[in-house]
Amino acid sequence: RIIHLHAIAFLLWLAFFLLQVTFILRKKIALHTRMGKWGVVFSLVMLGVGCAVSIEVAKLGHKGIPGVEFPDAKGFLLLNLSALLVFILLTILGWLNRNNSPAHKRFMLMATAGGLTPPGVARLPFISGSEPAIAIAVLVLVLAGPVYDVVRYQKIHWAYLISFIVITFSLPPVVLAFSGTDLWKETAELFMHL
Repeated sequence: RIIHLHAIAFLLWLAFFLLQVTFILRKKIALHTRMGKWGVVFSLVMLGVGCAVSIEVAKLGHKGIPGVEFPDAKGFLLLNLSALLVFILLTILGWLNRNNSPAHKRFMLMATAGGLTPPGVARLPFISGSEPAIAIAVLVLVLAGPVYDVVRYQKIHWAYLISFIVITFSLPPVVLAFSGTDLWKETAELFMHL
């Protein structure tokens, strides 16, 4: 089933991300760079698998997961697609800034923390079903890097500021507002008939 492929792909991304960080920590820059090219391809595979799963669960009528539920499946579809869009946009920004190490690592961290992690965190057994617990866990993950910057450098790097703007569009309250528009309902209808 596509849902299992989705789970495997997204877990592999987390492993890939940790591997890439390990290469940098061990000063294996050339290996990090070579693997990074495959990371771009892998992120596009994840986009395809993620879109397919998002559409499939919407067709099945899923309105969300405990703690993050929408009035209808179209709202949940928008939440899933917006999280994927955040991931891809921040990954692209990371790739475009691959020669600017401070920006690159921050965009890649935020692509993973802000685009992929929230849906995963919301499914954790001790958090699932509690909207406040989900929000706190996601905030801790998304704010960890910027807080480190403030403590270490007394300022927030511009890549984090751009990331916050992008991530805003995938927050459930923002998605809920957009999901009620006629434009989205018509668009979702098209997706659900693919």
